[in-house]
Amino acid sequence: MRPLLLVTLAAVLVSCGPDFELQSEIRRVRVLAIRAEPPELVLDPDDGTLPGPLSFEALAVTPDERPVTVRYALCRASGNPYDGRCPGDNGVPLEGTTLSLADPAVQAVLRDALVAANPGGGDTPDLDDPRIRAALEKGIPLFVGYEASDGSGTPEGTERGVRQVLLRSTRAPNHNPGVADILWEGASLAGPLPAGEKEVRFTPVLTEGSAEVYEGDEGPRSEQVFFSWFATGDGEVKEFRSQEPANDVPGDPTSKYETPATPQHVTFWVVARDGRGGVGWLRREVDVGP
Repeated sequence: MRPLLLVTLAAVLVSCGPDFELQSEIRRVRVLAIRAEPPELVLDPDDGTLPGPLSFEALAVTPDERPVTVRYALCRASGNPYDGRCPGDNGVPLEGTTLSLADPAVQAVLRDALVAANPGGGDTPDLDDPRIRAALEKGIPLFVGYEASDGSGTPEGTERGVRQVLLRSTRAPNHNPGVADILWEGASLAGPLPAGEKEVRFTPVLTEGSAEVYEGDEGPRSEQVFFSWFATGDGEVKEFRSQEPANDVPGDPTSKYETPATPQHVTFWVVARDGRGGVGWLRREVDVGP
């Protein structure tokens, strides 16, 4: 009985193999990243001024570049943001792509988040309460759910997920990193790349000041920016993640890519994340072959 089970399992795995989707592949509607601008909601510790509006931009892509719409909702603090109901009855719909604290419904979620950050402190948050001030200095997480759709109504045409944003009291707010270029053989990636399953190496170039210095638990720290790589077509990203060296932690930002066997047009994306909520990306289109 056992050998038969193993043979059956092996057959299932082999039959499913070619349809396995790599993280770097674009076969359906994908949200590769969501950038918040600014990357966090900042309270001024000196005067308690409420943050201004925060806008979201989704890097939503498809293999054939068909249009994708994205809707957002601020998930209620009383529910589970990952239960699939935000957007839905567990979320407050946002107006377009903007999270505004001038919205009374958003204010209600914010109030609940502050109350949750101070168990036993009552139903009315007091920003002068030492426990709430400590939680705000660390950052109180808010969750924004999104749904991206190409309008087809199919599972392949829809993606849902959650993006975390911090509400934080600080005089040194974080900023999004930027990607200035992608280099191939020391020059800006423009193509054509060689066809025939050839291995090439790409290097991302950050904009000046992207890796910020911030005050960590053990003193000043430099952000260690890491990258995620994506590509359309029949080639293969061999190194999905790469990272910059920082704080005596080694890193290599480059990524390897195996070109398709036959000539085709390929789109690449590299997404940079600073580990503190900041996100940036760059897109490049190149020909492979002849």
